[in-house]
Amino acid sequence: MKVRAVGKIKEIIKKKKKLFWIGILVIVLISSFLLKSMGSAVEVDTALPVRGDIRNIVEQTGDIEAAEKQDIYAVYGGRIKRIPVEVGQTVKEGEILIEFDLDELNIRLGQAEAQLALAEGSAVTGAEVSAALAAFEGAAVERDRAKENLESAASLFDMGAMSELDYQQARDAYELSELQLNAAVAALEAAKKGGTANQASMAAARAEVSLIQRQIEEGRPVSNMEGVVLDIGFEEGMTVPPGSLVMRVGDPGSMQARCMFLAGEAVDINEGDNVLISGDILDKEVLNGRVKKVFPQAVKVLSQLGVEQQRVPVEIEFLESHQSLKPGFSVDVEVITGEAKNALMVPRDAVFEMDEKDYVFVVDGGKAVLKEVSTGIENKDWAQIIEGLSEEDIVIVDPPNEIQEGVPIKEA
Repeated sequence: MKVRAVGKIKEIIKKKKKLFWIGILVIVLISSFLLKSMGSAVEVDTALPVRGDIRNIVEQTGDIEAAEKQDIYAVYGGRIKRIPVEVGQTVKEGEILIEFDLDELNIRLGQAEAQLALAEGSAVTGAEVSAALAAFEGAAVERDRAKENLESAASLFDMGAMSELDYQQARDAYELSELQLNAAVAALEAAKKGGTANQASMAAARAEVSLIQRQIEEGRPVSNMEGVVLDIGFEEGMTVPPGSLVMRVGDPGSMQARCMFLAGEAVDINEGDNVLISGDILDKEVLNGRVKKVFPQAVKVLSQLGVEQQRVPVEIEFLESHQSLKPGFSVDVEVITGEAKNALMVPRDAVFEMDEKDYVFVVDGGKAVLKEVSTGIENKDWAQIIEGLSEEDIVIVDPPNEIQEGVPIKEA
């Protein structure tokens, strides 16, 4: 009996030892698996969504200018005889701003008037209808072409894509073509009535007189507004090349900022958008402004590095005054193109695009889980989440390339 009992005891001990070593093996295998799993986990930065106010801002530098201004150009050029005003002086509408030397034009006017008087007093000799008709048809074609050019120039000028000088030259060309057409009409009528070729000369002389009178008028430009002389580019006695900007008059109470935004930025800017204005001239003050006008057409400009860029002019009106807002100074503008209050936000680097949809990775049960989201306003730091996340979700910030659905995650 004792032998049997001892044998059973030995058998029980043997089984317990076997179970013990099996348990040890299981523990080793589990530990090895856990260690292996922990070693393959990807370490990432994470963040919780937050609530707050978010703005989308487009930044640019702008030059201050008078919103109401008049630029005086030397349309025909010439020597400046007299400048009766000075910088900072207040001028009235209709006041003469500059006088060019008009002696030569006055001589030409006298000659043209004499030619006109001679034509009017000359005997009637008749004219060829065919020649007068050809002259009329040619003048009509030129007038129509000048009219089309003027209409195109007016459109470009309104969009800010053409200078005032080029527009004025197009207008002058049209007015001259009108005078020439009127002369051709008069000559044709005279020819049809059996008049003289001298009547054609008479019409041409009248056109010449009108043109010179117009040039003399341009040689004594006057102010078309009540304002202040902001800048004078030349001095008395200087000879000015045609098309030169010689003077600028403006209303100092109508300051605005003019900015040149990249075309890709301007598509988000709308008239009426709020603007924050700052800069060295304002010290630490920030003024409020508003987008006054977004020009409909981009213009080509060269960057400081010589790269051609498409930029859109945008005018910013000031909603607050400041003594340092003077023409020619520069300010920094921030156009608020979008704004949301108490928005659910995540770091901008947490959102990425895939198949034209927005996604984020969240940590769920120690693993990466892909979630599609709908985004709203974005800036360089934050992205608004409209749908797809809750405030309890833990998002992965700037997920590395090895992150995929189901990958084990270790939070940094």
